[in-house]
Amino acid sequence: MRVLSFLAVSSVYGIFFCEKVSSFSVVVGKPMTLTPRHTSRTQSSSAKRTTTAPAMRSGVQNLHLARDDSAEYAKPLELTTQDQERIQSMISKTKSKEQRIATTMPVLILDAILPKQELSIDSSDPKMARLVHYCLENNCEIGMLGVNPNTGSPLNRGVTVAVKEQNIKFSSGGGGGTNAKTVILTVTGGRRMQVQSQPWLDPSGSFYLSNVDYLDSSFNDEPALLSQEQQTIVQQLSDTVPKAMKQWTKWIIKSGTMDKAGVRERMQSLGPIPNNPTDRAFWVAAALNPTLSTSTKAKQDAAAAYCLEIRPAMLSCTNDYERMLLACQALRSSTDHLSGKQRLF
Repeated sequence: MRVLSFLAVSSVYGIFFCEKVSSFSVVVGKPMTLTPRHTSRTQSSSAKRTTTAPAMRSGVQNLHLARDDSAEYAKPLELTTQDQERIQSMISKTKSKEQRIATTMPVLILDAILPKQELSIDSSDPKMARLVHYCLENNCEIGMLGVNPNTGSPLNRGVTVAVKEQNIKFSSGGGGGTNAKTVILTVTGGRRMQVQSQPWLDPSGSFYLSNVDYLDSSFNDEPALLSQEQQTIVQQLSDTVPKAMKQWTKWIIKSGTMDKAGVRERMQSLGPIPNNPTDRAFWVAAALNPTLSTSTKAKQDAAAAYCLEIRPAMLSCTNDYERMLLACQALRSSTDHLSGKQRLF
């Protein structure tokens, strides 16, 4: 099978950037309201004989139910081995979700950071100090969320960040009480998570809490839900990443956007290229989109000039097929922009 061309996924890149983000709205002083993900539905074009049945639900009239009672359609549907595996996987996923015990943690809407990305938070708001002390006292993490670039609404997917004493500084010293003028917190993106409940304010009214689910291999990323063709495409695209990254680093240095020391610092902060497609896709997105704390203001402006912001879309992807298409297209388009082959802006 041929490797999927980057031209073939260009339209997918546009779709992800514009639509593939899930978000919820925030009203000051009130719980957040979750907004359902945008989904598309296809309708069958095959003709079917229909009959009209009276509505059984109060207040609903003229409900039309499609039915085909011919002998041909009465035969049981034959399932392939792959179909059976996918159905079993979906059943297991449902059971796993029902048996999961939700994790409650504070959620902070600040930046759509990815796993292994570092972020520095500098705040003089007393509410931030209360949030930090809450996490230290309860030994809990924070769910870090970004915003939908199209609507400005908070995303409902993000990553957890650990709050560690060694990564906290208070401007006033003396134990760092809640009256400290400024708190500086450095965090690193950890596990991917998704908000699963209506968030609520803590008793002090300083920050939001919510029940979250971790998006790991046992819950969210199930190869059986992808077709064999999609799994093959994922692996083929994943195999192109190391060579494509070499081309990207070559052109980002040659274009004068970043020097060798800057490239080396960014790669060291992310570590080696992961082997599995899930981590590899997130690694590419993190390399293309640096966070606020890993670059100066000038470098942030330069980063925005050589690649579109794809982190919100990456966090909203639900499987490796979506993630790898997005990562590879973003990497290729950024390389083309830096080399002058095809400008993004």
